This record gives sequence, structure tokens and C-alpha cells, in this order.
Amino acid sequence: MPRIPEADIERLKNEVAVERLVESAGIALKKSGKDRIGVCPFHEDSEPSLVV
Repeated sequence: MPRIPEADIERLKNEVAVERLVESAGIALKKSGKDRIGVCPFHEDSEPSLVV
């Protein structure tokens, strides 16, 4: 399987905000200190357990 070139990975890191990517998947994030937290979509949680 071909590897993604390191330059492309670095470009994505610089151009794509992880917070916006998570929110675009329909996960609401709230600020908590220096992090943002939300309810994990992979578990039946009622409390935030996803940290971005």
C-alpha cells in the first residue's frame, strides 16, 4: 500500500482544524480549559468523553 507523502501530511495538519472536522461530523464541542470536549460517537455516553 502506498504511503502518503510527508509533505501532504504536514500540509493537511496546517490547513485542517481538527475541531472543525469533528464538528462537521455532527459532534458538538464545548470549550473546557485549553481543550474542547464532546460526547463520543462510539459509546453510549451521556457525559462528554471525547477530548480534542
